[in-house]
Amino acid sequence: MRSRPIFYLAVLFGLGLAVYPLCADPRQAGVSTLIWLSLWAAPAGALASRAGLLGWVVPVGWLLALTPGIGGQLPGLPGLRFEWLYAGLVLGGLFGVGWGVGRAFVSCFMTSAAVLLLFGLLLAGLPSLGGMGGLAPWSPALSACFLDLSPASLVLESAGIDWMRHPAVYSPAGADSIDPLLRLPWVGTWAGPCVLLLGCLTSWMGIQWGTRRAA
Repeated sequence: MRSRPIFYLAVLFGLGLAVYPLCADPRQAGVSTLIWLSLWAAPAGALASRAGLLGWVVPVGWLLALTPGIGGQLPGLPGLRFEWLYAGLVLGGLFGVGWGVGRAFVSCFMTSAAVLLLFGLLLAGLPSLGGMGGLAPWSPALSACFLDLSPASLVLESAGIDWMRHPAVYSPAGADSIDPLLRLPWVGTWAGPCVLLLGCLTSWMGIQWGTRRAA
């Protein structure tokens, strides 16, 4: 029976890194993995909440598994030092948000995870939706707002990646028309600790809320 939580968490951990070996272009495997982790972190947190505090080994495991980016260079990523640590803090914060939601609604943690995943996909896709089907992108102000809300932007820019120049958003999201006065990239030195703090607060609130519901 004791092996079940470990196996469960190992599956969540593996799903977070599953994109890396599946990426067709090895040079973009690192970026693709970070994009997926930005979407998977919160749902994984909701699912891992069933294992209690032990669930936090999942984001720690992600950080350790991708540690080569700190001293060397992962395919598709710049030569990272502290930037990857900041991205790891952001992922930990997103995980904490999901973990708190899962603890608050223990009886429907699967539904919570599904909602978080769909919500993350919506926020990540909004910047480029305006330019789909040959249509004109959103207005620069709206595109800037949507890019700020995207979890992919938050994680990748905290890792030191110029996400606004990436082909996925440069033309489709109209990032080529966004003035620096409208939007600047997320800065990992403060975004990482702030998102981690948000995740910790959400986790604490989730525990309190779940305890009251169970009483």
